[in-house]
Formats: sequence, structure tokens, C-alpha cells
Amino acid sequence: MAMTFGKTRIAFALAAIIFQAVPSVAATLYVSRTGEDSNPGTISLPFRSISKAAQEAKPGSKIMVAGGLYNEVVVIPVGGTAELPVTFEPAPGEQVIIDGSSSPPDTNLVQINASYVSFRGFTIRNSTRGGIAAWGVHHVGIANNKIHGSQKAGIWVGHTETGQSYANVIERNEVWNNCLENSSRAAESGWPQGISLRASDRSTVVGNRVYRNYGEGIGTLSTESVSILGNDVFDNFSVNIYLDNAPSTVVQENKVYHTYAKDFYRYGKPALGIMIANEYTELELPSRDINVTRNTLAGVGRVTYGDYQRASGLINSEINPNTVTDNPEPLWQPNKQH
Repeated sequence: MAMTFGKTRIAFALAAIIFQAVPSVAATLYVSRTGEDSNPGTISLPFRSISKAAQEAKPGSKIMVAGGLYNEVVVIPVGGTAELPVTFEPAPGEQVIIDGSSSPPDTNLVQINASYVSFRGFTIRNSTRGGIAAWGVHHVGIANNKIHGSQKAGIWVGHTETGQSYANVIERNEVWNNCLENSSRAAESGWPQGISLRASDRSTVVGNRVYRNYGEGIGTLSTESVSILGNDVFDNFSVNIYLDNAPSTVVQENKVYHTYAKDFYRYGKPALGIMIANEYTELELPSRDINVTRNTLAGVGRVTYGDYQRASGLINSEINPNTVTDNPEPLWQPNKQH
């Protein structure tokens, strides 16, 4: 009997070790406008707010949001792991609108404060600050969202210090009519950007459509080794793609142009296409090892370097070949709904 008990105890111990070695998959949490935050977040008893589901998330959680209008500031404090990210997405075939019209002044509407988070498929509108802001995070994916009507940036990712934000991916979003604090176009500097990276190294901006923002379209500041690939960028204010203190950045396969939309002209001219510069900033980096090739620039001039402020000059960088034309119409005429 003693021997049998010992074998049983060993078997339970082995099973416990095996169970601990296999990561458990967290349950899907459900959100609906007809739910209550006192509910358990099941499909039959969903939460009412996205933020409540975010608070209850664990590594591997999927937050499924039913269609409707959500007037809330979404705060995401819990992240996942490389194997088990936390995912936010609308229910299949449904539209989820997060609206910031009634949120406090100067408040980012979606605040991602944890790493290994995927936030995709939402409409974000009328933020009193930024549409989506990811502060000091890494391995965050922001994809397939529609962001418009923000007072500041449509999407902002980064930190004030190096090493806190990195390896984030911003892909296939539509970002337009943001940076509204400069809609009068009276500011001479300091305006926000449609998609903005600050000190977010090794991040990727790919396949986005960024247009008619009252600041630069896509901008990087004090950020190394970023890839800006295959974006459609047009009719932004001042500069469409701006690399400021951004060494080792790769800018390829982008379409950059204008559609004669004079509301976004500066000094009576369309925004520049792609510009590299070294402005005064707290984290100054030389414009070194930059690759800007295989882009199409139509009606927005050639790739330029701004020889002002710190002006490190271009060091060991490759700028050609790019296709440069004076006629932007072939790029936008097939899509006249712009």
C-alpha cells in the first residue's frame, strides 16, 4: 500500500510540473453597451466599458467588443507576453466607435500603458488630445483603425527617454483630419503629427493612409532604426514624412503627393514630400545611415534635408533612387473620394 501511495504522489507531482510548464490561455472577455461593469464579462453577461475589460485582462486575453458608440476614455493597464498578447478587437462584422466628444480637455482617448498589446479595428474620433497614445511600451500593435478629429496626434507612440519604447508596429490605419489645434495654420512650429514616434526605436509604420492632418503626416523624433514602408501620405501640413534626429531610418515604397487641397498648404505651397532635419531637442541624434529609396513623390518636390538648427548634415545615407514627378493627379484620380 505504501508503495502504491508513493507512485501516486509522484504521478501527481509530475502532472503538476507538466501543467505549470504549459501556459494557460486566458478566456475571451466580452463588452457590450447593454452590459454592466459589475458583470463577469462573459458572452451572456458582458462588461459595459472597454476599460473594465482591460483592467480584468490577463496574458492571452482577447477583448471582444460589440458594435456601438462608446463614450469613454479607454485605459489599457495590463499587457501580455510574446506568446500570449492581450488583444482588443470589435466583434466580427461590427463597427465600434470610441468617441471623445465628452471626455475631459487634453485627454488621450485610447491610452495603451502596457506591452504586448494588439489594438485593432476600431474607429477613434473627436479626441481632446491624441486619438491613440502608447506610452513607454514595446511590442504593441496598432492596426486597421480609423482615427479622425483629434486635437493633437492621431497616433502617438514613444517616451521622453530612450529604451522605454521600442519594437512597436503601426499598420494599415486610416488617419485623417487630426492635429486640429493647428487647423487655423497659424502656428510656426510645435504642431502635432498624424502618426508620431518619439524615442520609439526599431518600430515600424507600414501600409497606413495618412492625409489632411494639420501637422506633418508621419513623423519621427529622436528615434532610431524605424521602418516607414508602403504608406499612402498626402495633403498634410508642412511635411508629409518628416525624419527629425532619426538615424538608421528606412523609408521605402511610400506614395507621397497632394491633391490641390489648399487648406493644407503652407506659404502658398503643398507640403514637402519627405524631409530630414535635426531640430533642437532633448535627445539629439545625427542624421546617419538613413535610407530613403523606391518612393514615389508627386508634386511635393524631392527628398530634402533641412539645413537649420543643429544641422548635422546627412552622414552615410542613401537617398536615391526615388520616382519624382510634378504631376500628382495619377496617384489620386482613381480615388476621387479623397
